[in-house]
Parts: sequence; C-alpha cells; structure tokens
Amino acid sequence: MKRLKHILIVVIGVVIASQIYFDFLIQDFTIALSVVIFPIFLYNYIELNPIGTAILTGVSCTLYRFIWVYSSNMNFMKTIKITTPQIIFFTIYGFIFYFLYYKSKNKDLTRFILSVLCCDFISNVVEISVRTKIIGENGNMIKALFIVACVRTLMALIILIAMKHYKSFLIKEEHEERYRKLMLMMSSFKSEIYFMNKNASEIEDVMQKSFSAYEIVSKNNYSEELKNLTLDIAKDVHEIKKDYIRVMRGLEEMSDEKIDVEYMKIKDIISILELDTKDYIISKKLNIELDFQAECDFYVSQHFYLVSAIRNLIFNGIEAIDSKKRGVVKLKIKEIGDEYIFIVSDNGTGINESNLDFIFSPGFSTKYDKTGSICRGIGLTLVKDLVQHIFKGSISVESVKNTGTTFTIKIPIDSFRR
Repeated sequence: MKRLKHILIVVIGVVIASQIYFDFLIQDFTIALSVVIFPIFLYNYIELNPIGTAILTGVSCTLYRFIWVYSSNMNFMKTIKITTPQIIFFTIYGFIFYFLYYKSKNKDLTRFILSVLCCDFISNVVEISVRTKIIGENGNMIKALFIVACVRTLMALIILIAMKHYKSFLIKEEHEERYRKLMLMMSSFKSEIYFMNKNASEIEDVMQKSFSAYEIVSKNNYSEELKNLTLDIAKDVHEIKKDYIRVMRGLEEMSDEKIDVEYMKIKDIISILELDTKDYIISKKLNIELDFQAECDFYVSQHFYLVSAIRNLIFNGIEAIDSKKRGVVKLKIKEIGDEYIFIVSDNGTGINESNLDFIFSPGFSTKYDKTGSICRGIGLTLVKDLVQHIFKGSISVESVKNTGTTFTIKIPIDSFRR
C-alpha cells in the first residue's frame, strides 16, 4: 500500500512538472522540469524499482501530453510521433539508473549525481536520435545535450541539498521543542518532589505525635476502644509514611535519569520560559503581551527549581489579568551589588491588601475553579520555599488593587557560583 502510494506521488508529480518546459534545438523536443524531479523521487523512495517506476511514469506523461497535443492538431499519427519518444526516454533512464545506482551497494550522493548525469544524457541522446533518425551525426547537438544534462543534474543536486538542510532544520526544531517540554516537565516534577520531601518530615512529626497519644492513653485509665483507636491511627500513619517515601524515592530516581545538564545560562532559561508562555497564550487565545529581559547572563546549577519558581509567578500573573483588557506580563533580571534580582510583574486585578501577609502561607489561595472548589494553594508557598532554601534568597510582593502585582526575588550571586 505504501509503495503504491509512492508510485502515485511520483507519477502525478512528474506529470505536473512536465508542463513546465521550454523548446530546445529541434521541433517537438522540449526540456522539462519533470526530468529534474524524477531522480529526486527515486532518491527518496528507495523501495521503488526504478525500471517499473520509470516505464509507468513515461506512459503516464505520454498519455497526458498526447491529449493536449492531439486536441491542438487533431492529427493522430503526428501526435503519436511527437509524444511516444518520451516513453523511450523514461524507459532508458530507468534501466541505466537501475544498474548504476539502484543495484549498487555504495549508495552515496556522489554516485547518485553521476548516475543521474549519465541517465539524463544517454536517455536524451537516444530520444533525440529516435526523433531525428540520426545517431551521432550532429556533434553540436550532443554537446548541447550534455550541457542540458549537467544543468538538470545540478538543479537536482541543489534541490536535494536544500531538502536535506530543511530536514535537518526540522529535526533540530523538533529536538529543541522536545527538550523544552521535557525541561519544563522536569522542573515541575522536581519541584513537586521537593515539596513531597518537605511533607515527609511533617508526616514523620504526625506519626510521632500519634504514637505519643497512644502511650498517653495506654498509661492512663482510658477505655480499650480508645487505646485501640489511637494505636490504629499510629499504625496507619506509619504505613502511609512508608508508602509515601517509597513513591517519592522512585520519582527521584526517575527524574535523575531524564536530563543530565549540570548548568544552564539564565538567558537560555528565559528563552525556554518565553517560548512556553507564548505557546500557552496562543493556545488560550489570550490578549497578553510578554516583555522578558535579562540584563545579565550567568550559569545556574539548580535550574529546574529556578524555572519552576519563575514560571509559577509568570502564570500567576497571566491568571490575574482580566480577559477584557490588554494584559502585560514582564520579567526582568538584573544584577545589583552582590545579588541577582528577578522581577515578575503584571497589570492584572491585583491582590487585596488584607491578603498580602498570607499569600505565601500553605493552603492559602484566592483562586477558585469553575466548580467552586478552592485550589490547593501551594504555588506561592513552593516558590518561597525554593527561593529561601535552595537559593538562600528572599521574595517580596507589592500589589495595587485593579492596577497590578510585582513579585521581586533577590538571590545572592554566591548561590550561582560554579
């Protein structure tokens, strides 16, 4: 099925290209673009037998041209004489290509180009000999045909090189896109693992308290039912802790194997964030402008955590912008003294002054989803933890209701020393 599809592509492509041509030297002999693209098809569809493909292509081109020529002169024999030599051209081309390139074990580009040159030249000589009924009598014409073969072969080479460069470009773009998505996924992944590690110590504290409660109940005159209940709670918390830690360790092992990049430049990080944010804005059809600027450049070792923190603030800013107005989200990075300053601002709805003291608290959120459920509210808590504990920095916020919000992160330069 795939081979049939490719044959149809070759036939249709060559037939269409055969309509782009110019007359050459003798009457009824044309130089067509089809001879340029035919070898390109053979080069790309290596599973096709060139002999069969060439014959089928020659017949198709001849029939197509026959219709057009006959409709203009209404002379059947004359039309046959004009069009049928084209079948000979493609047939000879297919046989020569089969033995020079298709059957060769060394299928490199040099051999391909030399094979195409021979195919083009010899096939043209045979075709024009059939048309004029002379073989080798016109030296000037032979030279001209060789020049034509060289020109068409050069055109085919240029197209092939362009295609190869374009494919390389697409592959590079695809790899960069995959890396960017993987980078962002891993930043979220590692940040969640960090948060899980923090929760693990809190689970440990709850477990110790539950066992302490059991000991207190056991030493005092409480009912057996209450003793059993406190013991069950302590055991359950212990089992939850074990399962939690096992899952967390497994996730840590998975994340450590995904991307092994020790350092990244801050400008590369910002570029990834900007592309990701633009894709999100376009997908959601938001009326938001981005202004990302990095006035300095430096290497970041804990780049996953930094990406997660900044990305969280950027998307908070996007969510805070009223869909009815032209939104602007800005990110600016600069160096002041012995600190790197990260400023993320938006012109959104702002935060109530009464909430500013609580926005970094665990569980606090001003967001509601469409069902009315409160969001889990760990975003800004996680950002603050990452800034303080990973980078030894600080984060502050300023907000004016209905005007916008600005988050400022300050991190010592020493935290980024290589």
